[in-house]
Amino acid sequence: MMGGPIGADSLSSALVPVVSYSSNEGFVGGALYNRYDYAGNIKPFKNYLQSSALVSTKGFIEVEGRFEQTQTFNRNIRSIYDTFFRRYTTDIFFGIGNQTSFSDTRWDDDYYYFESISVGLSYKARKPLYKAGNKQLDLQAGLGIEYYIPHVTQDNSSLNQLMPTGNDGGWVNYLNTGVIWENRNSEFDPNRGNYAEFELQYSPKFLSNYGLGKARFEFRQYFYLFDFLTIANRLEARHVMGDLPFWEMATLGGSNNLRGYPLNRFQGQSSLAYTLELRAWLVKFPQLYGLKFGGQLFTDTGRVFTGADDINDLFEGYKQTIGFGGAMSVFNPDFILRGEMGFSEDVTRIYIGVGYLF
Repeated sequence: MMGGPIGADSLSSALVPVVSYSSNEGFVGGALYNRYDYAGNIKPFKNYLQSSALVSTKGFIEVEGRFEQTQTFNRNIRSIYDTFFRRYTTDIFFGIGNQTSFSDTRWDDDYYYFESISVGLSYKARKPLYKAGNKQLDLQAGLGIEYYIPHVTQDNSSLNQLMPTGNDGGWVNYLNTGVIWENRNSEFDPNRGNYAEFELQYSPKFLSNYGLGKARFEFRQYFYLFDFLTIANRLEARHVMGDLPFWEMATLGGSNNLRGYPLNRFQGQSSLAYTLELRAWLVKFPQLYGLKFGGQLFTDTGRVFTGADDINDLFEGYKQTIGFGGAMSVFNPDFILRGEMGFSEDVTRIYIGVGYLF
């Protein structure tokens, strides 16, 4: 449900209850809550809150929140605050590399599962270096703190058998910087323009249990065809180096890439991933609180790399998934409730969230 007047210089919110069941987590309940403040006709918003809280009868807990404000201390500095707490009773580890095996029997026997608790808090600031119309180049800087601890409940588990670096958990505290190029016609429902981000992250050994560095590049491109179809593309490359715990490696699989594969299905020192989505709003009721329904088709492709790979591996060994989903928006065009189903050669996965993936 939503409340508040919609339009320029307005405030609106959305509260979505969540109820589901899985054999691994039992009954899951919780809520998604978003709040949009457009006071002062500031674009794309004055501030924006995105949050979720989920718990299950078997001990699963996930609480996440993000708060963004486009003006900080009345200055043209955009601030992004992120926080999370997660207790996963079925966290997953398949091993390191692009060719780790999957067994239906081991999957059913919980061989790949372990429990984990993680908590994190981060802050990023964005300062425009160049702006002309909807074109903008920002300098970004920030810092964060994260803690992760895994716990094995059975001796015969992948984590206990393989004993990767970081299996005893620890702290990773980091600094980051980068640049962002923004040229989209919307941050929530873009159909034209592009977005690019290059980010560097450093975790010094004297502040963390692990000294490591990360580099990430992401590029998004949007096209609008036939006055209804959006073609959305995303390319992302990541590389990590240093003293690497397994939970800080470049990973593929889950709700953000290679949808359909289990969470963190593939882990390595580097990753390369591409996503193609076809999106369309199919039915609209503009007089009925702006209600509209849409659908999307997608395919995800990617692979990870380790020190054992060579240049020839850059062109082979890629994994691919396909899927479809639906979307709904009501009251506020910036609020989009999305559900998707992804198919991989291992398993099938369902995802629910607020907003498009990218």
